[in-house]
Amino acid sequence: MAELKDLTNHESVLDQIKQYHNLISLEADQLQDLKARIKELDNGDYSTELRAINEAQQKLYEALKVLELD
Repeated sequence: MAELKDLTNHESVLDQIKQYHNLISLEADQLQDLKARIKELDNGDYSTELRAINEAQQKLYEALKVLELD
């Protein structure tokens, strides 16, 4: 988890934003892995869960775009 550090200057703010960017990216990847594992299940209809995961991923990717400051 990205912990808040002492923000003392512009560089430290950018470093903190990069850490959150990396954390969000990791979470999006983990959701992708979860989606793949759910799709392998053959014991029910998981369409509601998969839609929720897709929506969450989409929002995470939108957040990543907003945090791209390079």
